Amino acid sequence: ILLMITAGSGVDEIISQLTCYLEKGDIIIDGGNSHYSDTERRMSALKSAGLGYIGAGISGGEQGALLGASIMVGGTKKCFKAVRETLEAIAAADDKKKYCKHFGPGGVGHFIKMVHNGIEYGILQAIGEAYLLLNQGLRLSNVECASVFDSWQRGPLNSYLIGITADILKKEEELGGLLIEFIDDSADQSGTGRWMVTEAMALGVPVPCISEAVSVRSLSRNRKARKDIAKLEWETCTNLDSNLDEIHSSLLATFWCCLAQGFSVLSTGNKVHGWPNKEAEIAQVWQQGCIIRSNLLNDIYQSYIKNPDLNHLFSCQDIHTCLVKELGGLRNVVSSAIRSGLPVPAMASAINYTDALKTERLWTALIQAQRNYFGAHKYRRTDREGSFHTHWAEGSG
Repeated sequence: ILLMITAGSGVDEIISQLTCYLEKGDIIIDGGNSHYSDTERRMSALKSAGLGYIGAGISGGEQGALLGASIMVGGTKKCFKAVRETLEAIAAADDKKKYCKHFGPGGVGHFIKMVHNGIEYGILQAIGEAYLLLNQGLRLSNVECASVFDSWQRGPLNSYLIGITADILKKEEELGGLLIEFIDDSADQSGTGRWMVTEAMALGVPVPCISEAVSVRSLSRNRKARKDIAKLEWETCTNLDSNLDEIHSSLLATFWCCLAQGFSVLSTGNKVHGWPNKEAEIAQVWQQGCIIRSNLLNDIYQSYIKNPDLNHLFSCQDIHTCLVKELGGLRNVVSSAIRSGLPVPAMASAINYTDALKTERLWTALIQAQRNYFGAHKYRRTDREGSFHTHWAEGSG
């Protein structure tokens, strides 16, 4: 039985209603966006009743439902073997493979889908910022912006989300004008982005681009405060001192950062939960059917094939080479956007994230000393093993 139900208590209610009709060996597949911990709880409860349970992350939206989705499966090998034919029948496919894979036991399928959605949040935010820079920074019309996104779709940014952005900006309203001009700019969210950021924090993995994307959606919802604040007197903004090539570079670099942050969560999650390392297969199953499908995922797939133990995407020489080419443009765009008064939180996070990763010695030695000073939290040294505490006030002025 395949369930496609909004995550939460509704899934438990339907399972409760179903169980009296099911027999030992029957299998329930949850294809919704359930939290992976709920999936593991349900799996354990149904196992005691002799019932199988699969947590299947399914991505693709309406188009995926019609043409085939990307499917990320979690559960026992026995259950997957029983449902494989059914799931592959609704999965995206090409001449070589089906984009449906089993990634391990428990809630791993829904964990991967949660990370997918977090990356999606970040990429959507980055595209939105690029649109803002084009439209308000360079004063391009929506039709001209659509033409830019169409041109970007023919290069390294080629992806499902760039393609639909061009379509959206060209869509005419029935009564005249373009539809985008009539859409309210307060954004909703389903919760999976927040889950991903919360999980990343629990795992100790930085995801600043994705966190900014989640935060700004919440900011956009406070329409009254935004309207009141906008009425007040503010400094005059200047024109954006940047160009199309630099905005392209900014968007591409931010894409890379969102993907790198997501795959860092996947790798750490695998270690903590004891799931198998299948980052290459995740990158592969995301290449068709899913919302974040793009040419960059093939580069990520190849990187993990060459080095399955890759500790971060930016430590891969090929990806490093691609990223370095774009950092100058990203840095210039973020600087110019800040001077112009145009908010680019995801792009600004991307350059700070990259700069922090490549900085050999950060500010954190001082923070460790401060924590030791006021709270006796011990610190480590670079010249010897062990943990240390210093009585900082002794002998001072």
